[in-house]
Amino acid sequence: MKNLRIVFMGSPDFAIPGLDIIYKNFSISGCFTQPSRPSGRGQKIIDSPVKKFCKKNNISVYTPENFKSENNINLLKKLNPDILVVAAYGIILPKNILDIPKLESLNIHASLLPRWRGAAPIQHAILSGDQVTGITIMKMTEQLDAGNIVLQKKIKIKDSNTSQDVHDNLAKLGGELISEVLKTIQKGNKISSNVQDESKATYASKITTQDAKINWSKNGKKILQQIRAFNPWPGAWFQINDQRIQIYDAAISSSNKKNTPGIIINDKFSISCGENELLHPKVLQRSGKNKIDISSFLRGFNFSINTKIE
Repeated sequence: MKNLRIVFMGSPDFAIPGLDIIYKNFSISGCFTQPSRPSGRGQKIIDSPVKKFCKKNNISVYTPENFKSENNINLLKKLNPDILVVAAYGIILPKNILDIPKLESLNIHASLLPRWRGAAPIQHAILSGDQVTGITIMKMTEQLDAGNIVLQKKIKIKDSNTSQDVHDNLAKLGGELISEVLKTIQKGNKISSNVQDESKATYASKITTQDAKINWSKNGKKILQQIRAFNPWPGAWFQINDQRIQIYDAAISSSNKKNTPGIIINDKFSISCGENELLHPKVLQRSGKNKIDISSFLRGFNFSINTKIE
């Protein structure tokens, strides 16, 4: 088969490398993405990154809220896809949608399935201290991220990596792997796949702002993982004097004094943690302000040593 008719579904930046590779190397019949929604302080209507890409490259783009109506189902049927490729679309696809493509419905997922099925695999991998993650190309089923694995590739998670770092590496890798799979299908070859081991399945629930609140009774390593996992969003945070402060980078050290967790212990804004450790913030952000380094923060923020923070 020479010209595969491919329909792409995705929404955020993570989906762009895969969409770009398909656009440049295959035949893309159309694209589905989440509807444009109000965002930010001004509640300005913002297009998803995928919609912006489609507009720029004159790709037909559709933005249904869901696939419950016959009209929305027919949108996909009219495109007559051989292959459906999905990457972080954010809308659940029922079986009648997954069955429309003649050959395959494939998903680009940002973990080594069956570990970290679900909405936030990158953040959960960092929070858990995983040293490796990767991309899985899988066949889609109605069950969340439970389809057969077609292709996987690992990357290391470095101690310094934030969610943004891992996201960018995986997004690029996702584009490379989906291209490899599509080239195999384009040559007329059948793709092999392996069933996931359900006993090893873990779930990466959606992240909330409350998840990012720092629990100072945890040790420094765990808090650093939280800071990295929630950088750039939503930002690991704590409260002092009814003011929310986010931390985006920090260092840890051991203390030879036993301190109650969550106490500012010196004029450098070092904070006591569990297991007799100290957290030394490097980059912080006050509500409504820009991110700044600790030196700038200390010049503009009044606090008292021995203050307990929430």
